[in-house]
Amino acid sequence: MPLYEYRAYDTSGKTIGGLIDAPSQNSAYGKLKKQGIFITAISEETGGGFNVRVPSSDIIFALDQLATLLKAGIPLPEALDSLVNQVTHRDLKKAFARIKVGLEEGESFAGALASQNIFPPVLVKMIDAGESVGAVDTILRRFTDFMERENSFREKVVGALIYPSIILSASFALIFFILSYIAPTLVKIFQSFHKALPLSTQILIWTGTFLKNNVFLLLAVLAGVIYGYMYILPKKYRDAFLLKLPFYGNIHRHIQVSRWARTLSMLHGGGVTLIKALASAREVVENEPIREELKKVEDMVQKGSGMGTALSRIAAIPPLVVQMVKTGEKSGELERMLETSANFYEKEIEKNLSLFFKFLEPAIILGLGAVVGFVVVSALLPIFEINRLIK
Repeated sequence: MPLYEYRAYDTSGKTIGGLIDAPSQNSAYGKLKKQGIFITAISEETGGGFNVRVPSSDIIFALDQLATLLKAGIPLPEALDSLVNQVTHRDLKKAFARIKVGLEEGESFAGALASQNIFPPVLVKMIDAGESVGAVDTILRRFTDFMERENSFREKVVGALIYPSIILSASFALIFFILSYIAPTLVKIFQSFHKALPLSTQILIWTGTFLKNNVFLLLAVLAGVIYGYMYILPKKYRDAFLLKLPFYGNIHRHIQVSRWARTLSMLHGGGVTLIKALASAREVVENEPIREELKKVEDMVQKGSGMGTALSRIAAIPPLVVQMVKTGEKSGELERMLETSANFYEKEIEKNLSLFFKFLEPAIILGLGAVVGFVVVSALLPIFEINRLIK
């Protein structure tokens, strides 16, 4: 059934707008007229699936409201109708309106969700499992909790990066200014005395002159290197390089493992079979070499191997996770053990990042101090030499 977007005035003269499903535009017009509103414009809303970015906070809020309505015993189509009237984000409002139309046309809730590209595939798979056991409201609540934890963790990581990034950027800008503008000025002063400059001063002047004369070339080379790394070098090699970086490699690995463990716990706990849950959880892993290793785990589990045993045969998964999974399999609490593993590594990541930035900040300051000190000494040495000659 088509979906129509309209603009109108209510009985108080207030401008209103929204979406309505009807067999035709005339039917949509008639349905709205019966509601006692004065229509100014109405047109068919086109485009089923669409690729727009909706803030995760809006998705969390909407899904949480939907879970509450379903928990209260309100039928899904009626709950979606209520949600469309409450959601403020335009694209999200349209998505839920299309989902309602899909349900009326005989689609499953999971199928209707899948047609709207703003919802994560993990949610679709969980809803698909939840519909079969009549626990859609529980699945939605579990998923919103998962998204809130993911957002909270991401905000902590980004927040930890902000201050060092500002310091580092300011440091590079200051060093570039000193070398490219102050150093050439010193040349003019010292050359007027026709005296050979100390080696450190010559290095300073040469570096500053080179930077100033080749700034656009250097920026072009830097942009080329970044472009080549991001778009030419295969992702497999980029991801393998990240894992080999000192200190950050472990943090990156733990981030991937933590996301995988939490997603697997949520899916399997939500009623998805272990094989399907393993395949879906692998999709949230961004590192390709780790994702390939996890594919081997799926194959081994499908052939009858225990999950803990399969995980122990690959290097990507830390021993602690392997041990927790084996314990979960023996005790029948696999989901809880996976959740515990994810919590542990999130805390480890936060602790390691905090430690890293505690060392990074003074290191940046010391490095900047060393460069400024070198510039000052290199500038003062010729001045002292000239003073000695004058005396």
